[in-house]
Amino acid sequence: MSDNKILSVIIPSYNSKPYLAKCLDSLIVPDRMDEIDIIVVNDGSTDGSESICQEYTDRYPDSVTLVNKENGGHGSAINVGASVARGRYMKVLDADDWFLTDNIPEFLDKLSDAESDVILTCHHTINITTGEIKNWRCFPDEFGREYTMEEIMADWKKFDRSLTFHGITYRTDFYREKGVKLAENVFYEDHEYATYPCCEAAAVMPLDLFIYEYRIGDVSQSVSAENQLKRIDHTKMVIVKMLKDRKGIEDPWALEYCDKKIHLLLLSFMVTSMLCDSDRKRGVARVDQLMGYIARKDMHVVDMSMKHYKILKLLNAAHVGLNGYNKMLNSGLYNKIRHNKSFD
Repeated sequence: MSDNKILSVIIPSYNSKPYLAKCLDSLIVPDRMDEIDIIVVNDGSTDGSESICQEYTDRYPDSVTLVNKENGGHGSAINVGASVARGRYMKVLDADDWFLTDNIPEFLDKLSDAESDVILTCHHTINITTGEIKNWRCFPDEFGREYTMEEIMADWKKFDRSLTFHGITYRTDFYREKGVKLAENVFYEDHEYATYPCCEAAAVMPLDLFIYEYRIGDVSQSVSAENQLKRIDHTKMVIVKMLKDRKGIEDPWALEYCDKKIHLLLLSFMVTSMLCDSDRKRGVARVDQLMGYIARKDMHVVDMSMKHYKILKLLNAAHVGLNGYNKMLNSGLYNKIRHNKSFD
């Protein structure tokens, strides 16, 4: 086994047979395979998708590893992958997504010279229903230099679109040293992954490079509105765990980052509960119960979220649904008021 791996790519895979070959093909860079460590974590699949991975392990035995485990969810698969990663840096790639293959060599070159705890890259969302492609990128004053968490929080909108599951690459030793264990048997723990241990990074370096291609627009995906409402308790569980995980953190800027991320996930919870539930009163009551719990743990998050809560409660009372809310968010006036960057 080679010890010169620069990048570990962890692929949680559960019944991913229709997508896995495309995902793996996107990682094959023939003259750089000695630097890439691909770990497919088969999370108890029942569709035989692990047989696809086996073909790649046979072709690239030093670069592709198949780990079979009992089903434990997306977070469980990442936990296992992180424990066996051999690369200096590690990045998670969902089995129904893919990387921009042409940009991997430059990415490896940048990582080989880097020491930062966290590397940020740009990504695309690709809507398979509408064909719409959006550029999710950050806008730092300077790419390729390191930023502290204080600098990032002072200019949040310059960085926030890459401070996500799809934009973050961790230095493997940093990730392990922090002892991160993601929530298992729940959905939406990717918010936790983008918060811990990123919040404690001493140095974050953004790159002007698109790497991740994020497939959206499939009603069967966990991010669809229907499934988010069905799994609303999963979002709540992740919020509760994120509140617990912030307890041992002392740095004020790390805590500010944590609170921002919890606030954003709480906002998603509020939108789903108050605008997607056909029982409007039940949706509000669900939010009120969680807000009461958070107020006992971290009043700052409640304060950050109160304006949104009041607006969503008005929209709930007016029977505005998710489509109406999204139209409002996508309006030019709203984005001008919020100083949001264009996706072009």
